[in-house]
Amino acid sequence: MTQWARPLGHLTTGRLSSVPLTPRERFGLLVIDEPQDRVPILPLITAHAAHAAGVSLRDYYTDGQQMARAQLFTQERYGTDFISLFSEVGIVAEALGTQFTYPEDDLPILNRPKWLKLGQLDDYVVNPERDGRLRVYLDAARHAYEARGDTVPILAYIPAPFTTAQQLVDGETFLIGLVAEPEKVRALLDYATRSVIRFARAVIDASALPILVDPLASGSVISAQHYQGFALPSEQAVIKFLHRYDLDVVLHICGDTTAILELMAASGADLLSVDQIDLATAVRQVGNRCRLIGNLDTTTLWLASAAEVSQLVERMVSIGKANPKGYVAATGCEVPIATPAENITAFVKTAAAAGKNPDWPLGSFEKSGLKAGRG
Repeated sequence: MTQWARPLGHLTTGRLSSVPLTPRERFGLLVIDEPQDRVPILPLITAHAAHAAGVSLRDYYTDGQQMARAQLFTQERYGTDFISLFSEVGIVAEALGTQFTYPEDDLPILNRPKWLKLGQLDDYVVNPERDGRLRVYLDAARHAYEARGDTVPILAYIPAPFTTAQQLVDGETFLIGLVAEPEKVRALLDYATRSVIRFARAVIDASALPILVDPLASGSVISAQHYQGFALPSEQAVIKFLHRYDLDVVLHICGDTTAILELMAASGADLLSVDQIDLATAVRQVGNRCRLIGNLDTTTLWLASAAEVSQLVERMVSIGKANPKGYVAATGCEVPIATPAENITAFVKTAAAAGKNPDWPLGSFEKSGLKAGRG
């Protein structure tokens, strides 16, 4: 049984009928394929949390206590079902030696990769307690778990090996290498995988759930053939490791993943977080194998009116909640920093209403064959 799925004996008949599930209970039921009172809700609130909580962006991504404080503030303010610890996808590459600059009011900017050419590997594997800003995530996870871990899942977004490797060398050199020097690229991916796994293990020890993110493996960046030959094997290696801990693994890839959706399902991930793809298509293609997370367009969330957001979310949830393996109402990518609070509130309230399970509580358990405890 996954560590996020508590035994259900504590859900007595009275408890089911009188009090909504906690976010952790809701997610726990989702990942053991049992019905919930409503769909879980996950607008991907990351750096927006700093803006909402009045924390400078540089403090947010360099101080774990500040990251946790901002995330706890926004989770309570908006009533979401998850806490999302993330700054940017360069964090493992930085710990391995890539250099970033830290603007006061912007996210870290890549200044110089560790290497300019392929084939210049060493034997180093990151120390998450010491290298770069990895400890920021660990400190944030510990503080968030102490404050709210008994009721809310703590998610830590970890850049996958392909995305990490692409920031260890010159970006153009890496992409050309997919064709010109594929074995050197694979060696670099193996190198990155070791540190990604080491960091993932530390995140688990800090009581957070690792979420594998691979935005630079998107169909908007590389071909399906290159995804299958390079990004997918390294994703599978990390997911195989995480499954040793009986974890339900989320794989998130931004952009257009229409051409690689079936391959994403082959990664072994238990939940697929999708962005620029038709949600109904995703349900048809992989809905019998994977739980789906997604996928409101984040530019729309930022620039539309609250009424327009509500209309779009209602339609999205009506499609997503039909997914046979389960569904999480989410944005397709990170919530933009300057998104109006009223739009996020509209997202959450509409998703909660549209995603309500009309058979909850007892009818749901009767249909699933699970009987609620009578304490």
